[in-house]
Amino acid sequence: MKNHCFLLIAFLVGFTFNLQAQGQKLQNGKIFHLHHAGEQEWNYAQAYRSGNMLYLSGTVGKGDMERAMEHVYKTIELTLKQYGLDLTHVLKENLYATDIEAAKKSQPIRKKYYGTHTPAATWVQVSRLFEEDTVLEVEVIVEIEKTE
Repeated sequence: MKNHCFLLIAFLVGFTFNLQAQGQKLQNGKIFHLHHAGEQEWNYAQAYRSGNMLYLSGTVGKGDMERAMEHVYKTIELTLKQYGLDLTHVLKENLYATDIEAAKKSQPIRKKYYGTHTPAATWVQVSRLFEEDTVLEVEVIVEIEKTE
């Protein structure tokens, strides 16, 4: 019986954590929060829908560039899924890296997520991002219903 109670509690904790990790849509599906501490402190949302457009705040990655790149695009992909979208809906991408050469070497990871889709993109090296240990930040602009 103790084992069953423990498993049930572990499942509920995991389920709750998973829901929090996926975030929450608010205000008629317009705003999406990842429940990152900075969202409330700095008053921003991970994603904001306006008409046919969806704007994603910069998604950040820490550690080595490959790990950061994987985390960033996986998070962007998960955010887009909340709106029933995928990366083929991305029109514009802005990428900011503290080491542009490391970002360029990690390009195959980015390509894995975009496949053959080619959004307009700007890649910039910066001396520092908001949090000191952040090495990569990517923001995207998305068209919800494709007009082409």
